[in-house]
Amino acid sequence: MSEQKKSGVFACRGIVFTLAIFVAANIAYGQAPKATPAKTARSHRSKQVARQDDSINPKPVPDLALRAQGAHKADALAHFVQGMAFEENGEMDRALEAYRKVLDVDPGQSQLAARVAALLIQQEDFPQAIDVLKDAIKVNPNNAEPYQQLAFVYLRYLKRTDQAIDYANRAIALNPQDVEGYQRLVEIELAAGQEKKALEVLDRAAKVRSNDPNF
Repeated sequence: MSEQKKSGVFACRGIVFTLAIFVAANIAYGQAPKATPAKTARSHRSKQVARQDDSINPKPVPDLALRAQGAHKADALAHFVQGMAFEENGEMDRALEAYRKVLDVDPGQSQLAARVAALLIQQEDFPQAIDVLKDAIKVNPNNAEPYQQLAFVYLRYLKRTDQAIDYANRAIALNPQDVEGYQRLVEIELAAGQEKKALEVLDRAAKVRSNDPNF
């Protein structure tokens, strides 16, 4: 399962930085700036004039909403770090549980969704793996990685070639300069005994201009 290894725990480290930056930004944004004594006095008087009954204002205070959102992201970051530790210790069930908690907060994390799907596939829980990847697509429909992963699942484990081809083509459409999309489609066509179509896919790839030596 070399295709799965590339989306393993070390490939997901960027998620840590994404979550950490988001949390830090929310905390910084939610902090009130320091005021001088004069400004504080004027602010206190203005607040007395503008004070209103919060019970008749259903809209939450923006700072409180940001802090709550930052707290959720902080929890997600903590669960992700836990998941990495569990996975490195070989505790895959606990790692999977921790990663799923991250996706509950942010299902659009495509790299992590791919990793969770890979762990679920190892447990032969294909329906859950597909659900995780489809949830990632709903939140982040322009990311090609979940489509590639779905193509792999439908071909290798479910033997449903038509769906696999569809997802592979959608991945290529989203990111035509990603060689892995073409590679996936070639594998599918060869597995289906369609060597001519596999060659046509290679012709499509050959027409793409790319500076990537792997391509």
